Amino acid sequence: MLNVLDWLRKRSPTGRTAANLYGSIVTQSRKPAFYNAYGVPDTLNGRYELIVVHMTLTLAALKASVDEKSAELARALVEHFVTDMDDSLRQLAVGDMSVPKKVKKAAAGLRERSELYAEALGDAGATDRLALALNANIFDAAATGSITTGAARLANYMRACHAELRVSSDGMLQGFVDPDVISANADTTR
Repeated sequence: MLNVLDWLRKRSPTGRTAANLYGSIVTQSRKPAFYNAYGVPDTLNGRYELIVVHMTLTLAALKASVDEKSAELARALVEHFVTDMDDSLRQLAVGDMSVPKKVKKAAAGLRERSELYAEALGDAGATDRLALALNANIFDAAATGSITTGAARLANYMRACHAELRVSSDGMLQGFVDPDVISANADTTR
């Protein structure tokens, strides 16, 4: 029955728009600069974390939007994320019995990190707070207390995107900045 509901959801205009937004998020998350210049681990967890970063930015843009359909689109986008996590785990041959538990954990991670990152993005002077959160979640360097270069670059990237990112009325994302540009200017933007 779930497949029929997924099929109906994807056929709705909001479902199609959410699928397009999610595709843009995944495409941006797979840019080589994140793994090369920023040092994000090129692992399943590293890729998940970058999708969460871009989901956070997109959800913040939808929340800031004056479009009356943005709340519905945000919900559909999160549903698409959950469906993708479920599909990805099944493709990785994770046991059927553990997939729902892992998907629930992935969705909880999105919620927790989105709240944390959005709060830090909302505080103009909290670049270090954002970088420390990225340090802990992506670079596994929370215990050191110092901010890694990759976390500082990613925090600068997120701030630049947060300032520019918009979702147009037709559901297109505008404003993801080029991660290579932020990486090249990392010392001057911090």
